[in-house]
Amino acid sequence: MSPAQHHHRRELIAGLRALAAFLDSNPQLPVPRYGPVRVSVHPLYDTDASTEAEAIAEVERIAALLGTTPTVQHGHHVTGVEFGSVRYQAVTITQAAMERRAALESYCDAITLDEIEGA
Repeated sequence: MSPAQHHHRRELIAGLRALAAFLDSNPQLPVPRYGPVRVSVHPLYDTDASTEAEAIAEVERIAALLGTTPTVQHGHHVTGVEFGSVRYQAVTITQAAMERRAALESYCDAITLDEIEGA
């Protein structure tokens, strides 16, 4: 781990602790009610992985460190662990999955709904 990566890691951990302490000392502030708060690692951006295959391998490596099994569904490679309502996860989405999504969304402007009077 480079000195810059180590510094960023320490800053992130300090920020998470500061947030927890702040929320603990300000009980009048709302917190998310539904679903976990996620800390997501994206190997192509957050690690030294530079190819899709390396990113998938990194998700698998992280899974081994966490003692979890990655799930693969529709080109999404995901592993994670939960701490109450907080989830740490690693995610890689394949290029093919992103292209399928882009193709699907390319039709979004092809259909328009008539305005419903009074709505």
